[in-house]
Amino acid sequence: MATQRRAAARAGAAAGGGGRPQGAGNNILQFYTDDSPGFQVTPTNVLVASLSFVGVVVMLHILGKFRS
Repeated sequence: MATQRRAAARAGAAAGGGGRPQGAGNNILQFYTDDSPGFQVTPTNVLVASLSFVGVVVMLHILGKFRS
């Protein structure tokens, strides 16, 4: 059963049916590819941004305690 699906997928790819569908160039999946332009959102970048935000909030709370 699985070999039949693989054979059909190979036949479709050989006939030009494989690859990216027409009109699918600007969808959300391009956001995760290596060749998309702009800022790459990796787990490391998300971690740094979230820890920076938490640090700024903590600093503002500390400054708020001293000013009041």
